[in-house]
Amino acid sequence: MSVELVKIQLKEKNILDNLIHLYLHDLSTYTNQLSINDQGVFIYENLECFFVESNLTPFFIMLENQIIGFILFVKTIKNNKLEYCINDLFLLNRYRGRGLGKEAVKQLLSSFPGSYYVLQLEQNQPAIQFWKAFYRKYNLLYTEKVIVEDGETCIAQTFYASSNLL
Repeated sequence: MSVELVKIQLKEKNILDNLIHLYLHDLSTYTNQLSINDQGVFIYENLECFFVESNLTPFFIMLENQIIGFILFVKTIKNNKLEYCINDLFLLNRYRGRGLGKEAVKQLLSSFPGSYYVLQLEQNQPAIQFWKAFYRKYNLLYTEKVIVEDGETCIAQTFYASSNLL
């Protein structure tokens, strides 16, 4: 069983939107800044940008032709250098803890080698543990600092990934 990343097409935006509600529900465990709207759903601000802006790419994480999660991927320019960001990463609960998220991230990094920036809410220990386990597994050197973003204390890591990530 191997995972596959598939670029999400505009006609599939509603599927991503459905998954986003689950993702934000999970994320709301770690922050008070997320809440449901009048219709009882979480809203991801500016999700449509991932289908319009050329530097933003949404991917489904697939397993045996089934959607099991997503990655929202960002290309940015900082200090005249291209930098990538895995803005959001989500796996359905039943697929967590099986190495599938790590495999999906590995595929992304191999396809887009370069400098990366990732951010986790300080309270989101499962995400922090995921990333640190990923760095260990693939012997990635990273720098880490505590920052405040949108009023939230976060752990920010930067690292470089080559195309031959083992």
